[in-house]
Amino acid sequence: MGRGTASGCAPTYLHMLWGRLDIQANGTIRLQDEELASLRPARRFLQILEDEVPKTPSEIEQHLRYYSLTDTPLPLTEFDRLLFTSVYSAYQVRSMQGLDKNLWIHFFSQLVDEVFRDLCKGLCPANTTLLLASWPWKEKPLHLASLKHFYHSNLPRTKKDT
Repeated sequence: MGRGTASGCAPTYLHMLWGRLDIQANGTIRLQDEELASLRPARRFLQILEDEVPKTPSEIEQHLRYYSLTDTPLPLTEFDRLLFTSVYSAYQVRSMQGLDKNLWIHFFSQLVDEVFRDLCKGLCPANTTLLLASWPWKEKPLHLASLKHFYHSNLPRTKKDT
């Protein structure tokens, strides 16, 4: 979260994400902790989620098309929107059932790929920015594999990933 408006508020945002943010399938967004909800960064975070994040499949598809066409790093406000749309999609995955869940899993995966691609723009070697997020760590280029210790997963490791 170091690129955009979220940078100075990362601890508050992480605190909200770790169990205090409630996003329902119907679009209702609230913080369960009223004290946390009263903080300025929390109010800004909720405002972004409520007003600036695309919430329908067609809106998200439109934003994904835009992101995929940009060759330069996104402006900070757009990067924040991309990041928060990823958060919104992850919460939708958690609250959906059946085929709707698969749709939101697909959106989340695409959004994470776009976050990763945007972070690599101008920094990664040529031709290494597309869809690297899904590669096993040991197959990632060295400049990305060195980041592994920063990104511990809660998912069980497979033989391929260890």
